Amino acid sequence: MSRVDLHDTTGCPLGVRCESCGREAADLTVGTADTPLGVLCLTLCSRCAVPNIAPPIAVGTAVRLAAQHCQHLGITLDEMAAIRAGER
Repeated sequence: MSRVDLHDTTGCPLGVRCESCGREAADLTVGTADTPLGVLCLTLCSRCAVPNIAPPIAVGTAVRLAAQHCQHLGITLDEMAAIRAGER
């Protein structure tokens, strides 16, 4: 497998509201968060987008978002785990 940038958001869709506060806003962006459960992509407003800090989200939501991000990157959760292990 070629090198995959786990923080690439090129294939990640922009949501209609912030996944942290739920606010619909014009300043939404897609970003990534590196969590113990994996790297996940999420749509955040400028108020909630704090660099290197994942917003408070439920564990089940984090698992779902990490799995979806893997789909956006074209890899599996196991491949994500292997990439993360190689970075440490």
